[in-house]
Amino acid sequence: MRYQIHFERELPAEALRRFLREVYGIAPDAVYVGRIADRAVDDPRPVVMLNPPDEDEEFGWILTGDNELADATGQDERELAENLARTFGVRAFVDDGGIYPDRWVLVSADGSSGRVLTDEDAAADGHLRVVHALEPISGEPHLAVVPPPDWARDW
Repeated sequence: MRYQIHFERELPAEALRRFLREVYGIAPDAVYVGRIADRAVDDPRPVVMLNPPDEDEEFGWILTGDNELADATGQDERELAENLARTFGVRAFVDDGGIYPDRWVLVSADGSSGRVLTDEDAAADGHLRVVHALEPISGEPHLAVVPPPDWARDW
């Protein structure tokens, strides 16, 4: 998958379909919202999938997509997350592309974003929780900013 965006809470299915159609031209029937296990085996492959969490967890709603989504949006994962977060007023996480599994990009509800450190213990249980920001994020002024040490600045 080229896209795996973790949302803090659910994006309303019909509003998501409408937004993706109006902004990116993605047909509403190419957007699946629900559990992967509930899809019929012969259903056509969706361009976008939004799956709910298995349990009540932070950032448990996951939007996925592949090349078809990239072609439709012309945006990378972070840009799409920023647009969706701003539109729906919800925070999101995307992979920061680095080698550290506890570092993510937090996208604020206003679309601003920056790298953060997450709680490794919570991640082991499937939860994404911010410990602190690694750089200032304008939409998250309450987050403490603790820059990484020099040896870990390769992000």
